[in-house]
Amino acid sequence: MTLAAIEHSLTDKQKEVVNYDGDELLIKGIAGSGKTTVLLNKAKKMIKKDSSIRIGLFTYNKTLSQYAKIIAEQIGPRNLFVYTFHGWAAGALRDVTKKRKLFVTNTKDQKDFLKNAVEIVRQDSTHRFVTEEKFREFLAEEISWVKGKGIKNLTEYQDVSRTGRGSSVRVTKPDRKIMYRIFEEYERVKRNSGKIDYDDFALTLLENKEKIRDDYKFDQVMIDEGQDLQQVQLMLLRFIAKKGFAVAADKGQKIYKTSFTWKEIGINILGGRTKILQNSFRSTKQIIQMAYSLQLNDSIIKDEEYVMPILPEYTGPVPDVYQCSTREKQDTAIVSTIKMLLQKNPDKTIGVLSREWKSVNRFYYALQAESIPHEYIKKDQGNAHTAGVKLTTFHSAKGLEFDYVIILDLVDDTGDQELQDEEYKEIERRLLYVSITRAKTYLQLYYYNQPSSLLKEIDSQFYNKNVM
Repeated sequence: MTLAAIEHSLTDKQKEVVNYDGDELLIKGIAGSGKTTVLLNKAKKMIKKDSSIRIGLFTYNKTLSQYAKIIAEQIGPRNLFVYTFHGWAAGALRDVTKKRKLFVTNTKDQKDFLKNAVEIVRQDSTHRFVTEEKFREFLAEEISWVKGKGIKNLTEYQDVSRTGRGSSVRVTKPDRKIMYRIFEEYERVKRNSGKIDYDDFALTLLENKEKIRDDYKFDQVMIDEGQDLQQVQLMLLRFIAKKGFAVAADKGQKIYKTSFTWKEIGINILGGRTKILQNSFRSTKQIIQMAYSLQLNDSIIKDEEYVMPILPEYTGPVPDVYQCSTREKQDTAIVSTIKMLLQKNPDKTIGVLSREWKSVNRFYYALQAESIPHEYIKKDQGNAHTAGVKLTTFHSAKGLEFDYVIILDLVDDTGDQELQDEEYKEIERRLLYVSITRAKTYLQLYYYNQPSSLLKEIDSQFYNKNVM
């Protein structure tokens, strides 16, 4: 990926974003509307105007960070610094706490600490949160949410609005009291272990914000995919922005149960401080039609921050949906398609996406067996911008794009009771929406046995159905 890739002629709407000189800016844009591109162009313009400026660009994941770093090197290696939130926060936290190494919990640690916390509370409580195993995942999510909101005591927790938190588990005032006890015990057990959660990074830095040195601050802070950051993370990033703060966000791609208002973050988005990008410059009209058909089932379309897409004029093939009798037949069909695409267009990118890494890993070996070159796109691994076959998950594909996208294993997992929960389903729907909108010109979706209920939500007039 080169600098030329972001220097194509901008639309009037995109130029409006790049040329905006106010100190606070919210960019609301649909998938493929050029949010990352306008942020990079904005940074380029600022560096040209002031060669001593320091700009921090914060991206959603390491994969997107890699792409932005390549461009940053060409724009201004001494001016534009690209991070993920946790990548930057780890350095700042080590500096503030004077610790050379941070001992961060992993998933097993968190499960063990929560189990211990629940057992302690269960000694004098028969509340369903501590007696029923099925609430364990909810408790873990709630602890993360409490930290993400920056809640400091029981009173704050009992008073806080749960808008955006979901409704799969009804939480009454007595429930909150027990929940906060579990939270406090979890924190005590974790503290005794000498470890911290990733969710503690922003909280600890906010509590010690006066100790954050200028080396970890920036004249301008820019955030890509801001809708999935936690409230405290955004508040911290606003604090380290000495002059300007710009955040690009799309509620339609919100895939985590974070909740905040821009007012809570401490930024003013009223008047001309909000710019809207409704046009997709990535995907064809046919792909956007299919994606929008799915999105119409999402409650997000009633949100005041939702941006309705304008259909592109650029057209291409209608997406294909393939029904296969077995998983083996599905994998064989996809391998054949990939061979054909590579033969016809060896210079194109082919993204093979699935919800879970286990599906991606299985298909990795299917490609190996056929000696088809391929690579993972995972954290620091792989390059999504070079030609060839790229394997990744819905989550890791966020912010990326491929000429062709193949989505596999879109099956109905009846064993997963969470799918009955609308809140869970909304996240899954957005993940599929994100994955569909990674495709630039051609899209295929595959399932075997029974299709995912999400696939049934897409209007059949927007795809070709194929039975294999």
